[in-house]
Amino acid sequence: MHWSRLIIAAAVAGATGAVIVSGAHWMLQSTHRAPSDLHQELHEEVPLTAQEKQRLAQREDGYIARRAAIEQRVKVANGRLARAIALQPGWTPEVEAASRDVESAAADLERATLRHVVEMREGLDPPHRAAYDAALVKALSDGAK
Repeated sequence: MHWSRLIIAAAVAGATGAVIVSGAHWMLQSTHRAPSDLHQELHEEVPLTAQEKQRLAQREDGYIARRAAIEQRVKVANGRLARAIALQPGWTPEVEAASRDVESAAADLERATLRHVVEMREGLDPPHRAAYDAALVKALSDGAK
């Protein structure tokens, strides 16, 4: 009887960890696609000036650096979660804390991405902002399907 409980607990812990890690991975992937899709859409829909291209490139470089730092935090948090589950399968205080760290880092990545989207808009000349807004709404709407 003891072994069967241990096997069930391990299976539940593994499934819980897989769901959390998969959710974080999905969230990261969806946040990474949005700026790229929006970036591509912007270039297709808006005839950017040389100055706009330069401003957007600078903003993109800054975002890439911020994103890399946050992605590293997500990886560390996922590692902590994996270790917590491996040490004691089940929903323990350590697993809870580690899952909150994963959620926090993933949320920080989402906010950084949204800030980047706003920064990109600010880098456009006023006449191009309406087209950018339309591309943004389309990218977000397509992602919600």
